[in-house]
Amino acid sequence: MKNKKKKMLPLRKKIAQAIIFVVVASLLCVGAVFFINSRRIANTLIDSNREMSQTSRSMSSESMDELTRVRLQELADDKAALADRTFYEFQQAVSIVASAAEKLYENRDAYPQRSVPLPDPAKNGELSIQLLYAPDADPADPDTVREVGLIGNLQETVYSVNLHNENIASVYFASAKGVMVQADYISASKFDENGDLMPLNARTRPWYQGAAASGGPFITSVTKDAHTPRLGIMCGVPVYSDGELAGVGGAGMYLDSINSLVESVELGDKGNVCIVNQLGRVLFSTFTSGPLSVEENDKDLRLSTDSALIGLAIEALRGEKGIKQLSIGGGQSYVAYSPMKTVGWSIFVVLSKEQMEAPIAELQEGLDRIAAESEDEAGQKITRASFLYFIVFAAALAIALAVSILLSNRIVDPIQKLTREVGQIKGDDLDFHWDLDTGDETQLLAESFESLTGRIKTYISDIQKITSEKERISAELELATRIQTNMLPNIFPAFPDRTDFDIYASMNPAKEVGGDFYDFVLMDDDRLMMTIADVSGKGIPAALFMMVSMILIRNEVANGLSPARALENVNTKICLNNREEMFVTVWLGILDLKTGKLTAANAGHEYPMLKKPDGSFELVKDKHGFVIGGMQGLKYKEYEWQLEPGSKVFVYTDGIPEATDTANELFGTDRLTEVLRGVENDTPEEILKAVSEAVHKYAGEAEQFDDETMLCLEYKGSADRS
Repeated sequence: MKNKKKKMLPLRKKIAQAIIFVVVASLLCVGAVFFINSRRIANTLIDSNREMSQTSRSMSSESMDELTRVRLQELADDKAALADRTFYEFQQAVSIVASAAEKLYENRDAYPQRSVPLPDPAKNGELSIQLLYAPDADPADPDTVREVGLIGNLQETVYSVNLHNENIASVYFASAKGVMVQADYISASKFDENGDLMPLNARTRPWYQGAAASGGPFITSVTKDAHTPRLGIMCGVPVYSDGELAGVGGAGMYLDSINSLVESVELGDKGNVCIVNQLGRVLFSTFTSGPLSVEENDKDLRLSTDSALIGLAIEALRGEKGIKQLSIGGGQSYVAYSPMKTVGWSIFVVLSKEQMEAPIAELQEGLDRIAAESEDEAGQKITRASFLYFIVFAAALAIALAVSILLSNRIVDPIQKLTREVGQIKGDDLDFHWDLDTGDETQLLAESFESLTGRIKTYISDIQKITSEKERISAELELATRIQTNMLPNIFPAFPDRTDFDIYASMNPAKEVGGDFYDFVLMDDDRLMMTIADVSGKGIPAALFMMVSMILIRNEVANGLSPARALENVNTKICLNNREEMFVTVWLGILDLKTGKLTAANAGHEYPMLKKPDGSFELVKDKHGFVIGGMQGLKYKEYEWQLEPGSKVFVYTDGIPEATDTANELFGTDRLTEVLRGVENDTPEEILKAVSEAVHKYAGEAEQFDDETMLCLEYKGSADRS
């Protein structure tokens, strides 16, 4: 009844007010929904961008950092291996001279007396043979004359070794009696200012004294050449006769090739390389200043005031390898270091942290830029959409309720859909698809976000491809390992129907594929061929060289050639096209199973072990020739063993005696002999397993440095096979 007393408004006015209220209220509601959802979209987009950027950054940083470290370490290992190979060949060249001298002293009566020319100044600048005397040596003394006549047989050896080694400056042999045969290019330097020939007491030189004191190969510290500013080292190998020092074979080598190797490494503006010798001193370096420059090479890095540099130097000179981060030149750098085993030096490959992390920083910067651009673009589109809304709001005051509702639906529904789609993107699920065609800013915003997710997925796909490539390489190496294993006889017992002998062999490569190989095959019912070899280098190149060498040896033996003749033919074929200058040491034997006679030849390989029925395993220093692939036109000598029933032959590669423990101490032939004597009555298979267990137990946690290959034969005597 009270309502009837209220003031009544005209129906038209009520309708107008109702329409205006509905339109305004509707627009206000639409506006509120629009702004709320726009903010939600913006916040969701920002959170999603940050989450995806963080995920991508984490994945890319780990992959890129690991890849960069691996490549830096591989670079250091490759350069160290190249340098070490040069030093190893230098030491082997001196060993050739020492080996030739040892044969002279062991068989004095088998060689003629030969004269040796004194230095001739007219031959200065050309390679010539020269005879030099120590001050206390009397050229007229009969003993001295006989000594000269004996070592005169070394003239061709020292001349040939110098001629075929471009890094060597001089090659010589100095006897303990004060007589020296030398081949070099500086004959004029042997005379004083008055033109008189100067005496030379080689026994006072570091290379002579070091070799005599160590009883084995000795390499001196780096010194400057007396006649040029070039740096060089000298190597001496002692020669003994009847247990007494007979003399020392030696050579001098310039280090120009090592310096060139350092300067050839390309690392960009902020990368450098240096070589540190066994005394902790920098010999060659691309650093122009600082503790790793040549200017500081008179200082032992282990005495530095920088504790991090001291730790790096200590580990490097222990023969270890790895990567460390330390401050060099006022900035942080990564240092990959790798040893040169022959001389005890180490190579440092240094890359600034800035340069090493540049690819990661560039990738992260790209991801951040994409995220920022996406957020800016989304903000601009939301701003434009807001401006459009105010225009619609102003015009909608005169539009009917139906139009207001239609506009509300067209604006709000797509925004809500976009919010839901964006909100579903989490973690690694970056799929975003927009199938609603609204034809307005909402459509542009959705397309922009779809483009963003597509670009981020591309970046992640690139990272996955890098990982996939690494897995492919690993798979190919595994296949190479299987192929190499299948190349070698690996089914035992190899000849189950034979009772006149037993044979077993094994190879344990240091890497995925190795450079060692062994082989054995029945040439007919009465002859068994056995061989074991060690290719220089490691990895795929050595494995390929190993397969070629194995096939060549097998083919030559199959043609009925003797061991020496077979090795000569193989050497000729390999030297014809040996651009990589690789070589292989080989022991090759052919056993007559009826008579027990073993005919063998040795091309620079390890000494074999022989056990006779009435004795123990002994190291046999057989006749050595030069390595296969080292020099054209080589001849090899054969020798024979008469095997009795119960005799055993054990051959191996240098990976067995040269296995090292964590203190870098060698296993050695003495320990090997002790192990063999402890199991000498076992079968060949049990003997090889015992040796392998002993080597691995001795090495402990130390990394396997070389391939470990062994072969053992037990001769049981001829059997009636009629």
